[in-house]
Amino acid sequence: MMEMKLSKKEIAYTQIKQDIINNEFTSDTLLTEAFLCSKYELSRTPVREALQQLASEGFVNFTQDKGFSIAQIGLEDCLQIYEMREALEGMAARLCSIRISEAELGQLEDLLAASRDAYEQGDLKLSMVKDMDFHRCVMRASKNTRMEQSLNNLIELSSRLTFKANAEIVELSLAQHEELLQAIKASDKDRSEAIMRRHVATSKKYHFAHYYLDEPMDI
Repeated sequence: MMEMKLSKKEIAYTQIKQDIINNEFTSDTLLTEAFLCSKYELSRTPVREALQQLASEGFVNFTQDKGFSIAQIGLEDCLQIYEMREALEGMAARLCSIRISEAELGQLEDLLAASRDAYEQGDLKLSMVKDMDFHRCVMRASKNTRMEQSLNNLIELSSRLTFKANAEIVELSLAQHEELLQAIKASDKDRSEAIMRRHVATSKKYHFAHYYLDEPMDI
């Protein structure tokens, strides 16, 4: 099958969004067209169109006096994102447990193994990349494309916090993913949903404690 070539706007959008998710910009970075055109070696039109799309998705803000800047995830934003993730990912896990194919089950096993290997080698960032890929695989296996589209945006927004995770929460996430995988293998829809909801709720509690309340979390 022939690969689709990305447009310049799609290239700009993907690169800028990925750098925002990976916290490559400081919170006070002004995303001027001149700065981004130089950084990504692109012209102004695709950069401008990419910024407009990112603004509509909540990744950047636009103000008349300053232009585009990184959208900050406030306490209320975090609460709303995780409330939606808990409900939707719980349902995705439930549907996944009864709709998943053998090939997708193999993908979940491989992603969990890759996440565990990265963690054991001390690469927490790569472990969390594979962690998020595990979540996306569950979403795809739910066979509900509308829900998957909504969840992808929510996960990408919350990934800016996820990539700051420490070893303790990464280890717990691996254990919960293993528990979820076993429930999915058993086609246990009730248990799959319950485990995923608990998993997302634990992540919410961790990020609230560490980034908004500035205190350790008992996990």
